[in-house]
Amino acid sequence: MDDLRHGKIDEIKVGHDEFMDFQKVWVNYDQRKEIVGTARRNGTVIYHYAENGNV
Repeated sequence: MDDLRHGKIDEIKVGHDEFMDFQKVWVNYDQRKEIVGTARRNGTVIYHYAENGNV
């Protein structure tokens, strides 16, 4: 998530089988409000960085 926040990567793609593990880390991440997810078909969520949580 630090790489996402610092612009090293554009997105994090999380499949439905990884979601619960990702969620545990995301909940404890200090800047989690800036890591915004968009649900896709088949349970995939694409997370991107949005300063101030703006989508």
